[in-house]
Amino acid sequence: MTASPLILGLSAWFALGAAFYFFRLFSPAYLRRVNGYFDVENEFWHGACLLGMVACLTPWLLPLPVLFWQVLFAVGALWYMVRAYTWGKTRPFNKRWYDLAHAAMLGGMWWMFAMPVEHLLLTVVWAAYWTWFGGYYVYRVYNDFKKPHWLGFGQDIAHLTMAVVMVLMTIWPQTFMPYHDHGNHQHLPGDICGPGAVEPDAKPGQQDQNQDQHQHHHH
Repeated sequence: MTASPLILGLSAWFALGAAFYFFRLFSPAYLRRVNGYFDVENEFWHGACLLGMVACLTPWLLPLPVLFWQVLFAVGALWYMVRAYTWGKTRPFNKRWYDLAHAAMLGGMWWMFAMPVEHLLLTVVWAAYWTWFGGYYVYRVYNDFKKPHWLGFGQDIAHLTMAVVMVLMTIWPQTFMPYHDHGNHQHLPGDICGPGAVEPDAKPGQQDQNQDQHQHHHH
C-alpha cells in the first residue's frame, strides 16, 4: 500500500501550520508589534491542534501513544472552558465566544482520538460545528485580502483548512484516515486516530498483527 499523495500533502500542510504557530509562540515581541498583543495560550494550543492533525493523517510520522493526544486535547478543551468565564474576560483582545469556540475545537480534536460513542446524530453535530467554524474563517480570509498581512492570513487559512478537513474526516473517516483500524472495522468502538494505525508500506503480516493488538485493546 502506498500513501495517498492527498493524505501526505494534507499532513505536510498541517506540519507547516504547526511550524507557523510555533514561530508565533517564540516571537512574542514581533506579534505585539504587529497585532498589539501576544496570547501564549493561543499560539501553543493552535500548534498542538495542527500537530494532532498530522498524527491523524499520518500517524507513523508522530508515533505517540493515543493517550497522549487524548489527555492533551481534554486538558486544552477544559482550559478554554475555564478561561472563557475567568481570566479570558480580562483580556481586551478576547471575547468569550472565541474561547468557547476554541474549547469546542479542542474538544473536537479529543473526540477524533477518543471516539467514546458512535451515533449518526453526533456525526451530524460535529460536521455542523466544523462547517460553522470553517464558514467563519471564510469570512476572515475574505477580510484578510482587504488589509493583507502574512500573520493574519496564515492563522485564518490554517483554521479554514483544518475545519474543511475535519468535516471530511468526520463524514468519511475511512477515506481521510485510511491508516487506522476504522478502515477495516467501520463500527469498531474506540478512537478514530488511534494506535491501530499502520504505516502505508507495512507488510500484510505486520498490518494483521497491528489490527489484532488493537482489537485486543478494545475488547
